Amino acid sequence: MLLALGGMLMMVLLVLLAFIRPSGSQAKATWIWETSVIEQHPGEVLAFVGKQGVDTLFLQIGGGVGQESYRSFIRAAAQAGIQVHALNGHPDWALREHRNEAAEFLKWVVDYNREAKAEERFAGVQLDVEPYLLERWQKDQKAVVEQWMEGVRFWTEEARYNDLTIGAAVPFWLDQIDHPCEALKLPLGGWMVGQFDYLAIMAYRDAAGRIYDISQRTLNEADRQNKRVWVGVELGESQEGPGISFHAQPLASLNREMKRLEELGRKHGSFAGIAVHSYESWHNKLNGL
Repeated sequence: MLLALGGMLMMVLLVLLAFIRPSGSQAKATWIWETSVIEQHPGEVLAFVGKQGVDTLFLQIGGGVGQESYRSFIRAAAQAGIQVHALNGHPDWALREHRNEAAEFLKWVVDYNREAKAEERFAGVQLDVEPYLLERWQKDQKAVVEQWMEGVRFWTEEARYNDLTIGAAVPFWLDQIDHPCEALKLPLGGWMVGQFDYLAIMAYRDAAGRIYDISQRTLNEADRQNKRVWVGVELGESQEGPGISFHAQPLASLNREMKRLEELGRKHGSFAGIAVHSYESWHNKLNGL
């Protein structure tokens, strides 16, 4: 009984710690890719993200994690004031022949939420579909963009029909691509703002001013459309060269630049906060790993 009581007290303490947020800091989000961590160390995850001011988690679905583990984790997160969005995606999902894979993911979330209690439900879904990683993108970008847009229309309509908030992770440079309809000169980034409930911009640079500069156009468009935008920062080791990630920067530099980015982002009503990529990299950095 004493052991059981001790375990309960420890879990309560961890949940309470999740409410302790940095003074004056805007709420943050982070991506969790190693799904099994919610089974193995749920209290540690919630204590860590709560202390960092996180109120939204983008949680990868998979890894053999059972529905009861999702229910338990989301319930504990809700008690700490943290929302959990179901995350999934693949570059191929943008293509017509793979579109149903995204539809099946959405159906899984809808079915899960229908069977779960209110405090155990996903607050939304996030699609991480990056077709520009496909070889086909280099050969026929226009055709891939058209198929991607068809898929986005289908997925967002399906989500709204089921009263499900839907967002997407997108690169900052989508506004460099025009709508494939030549009669309509609309940047793809602006079109994406209109389709989704929110976007998480992968604005990966290692200085607040540079991150803000490449995010500003999307933030302005989201202001106009009354949508929400998370501005993403990278903490993992990047293969894209210098100037992309905070991986090699000291912790003091990271904290300073994130604070500055929050100040810049607050110019926009659409600014949801900073989304840190990823929980795993963030946890390692703050623990000196």
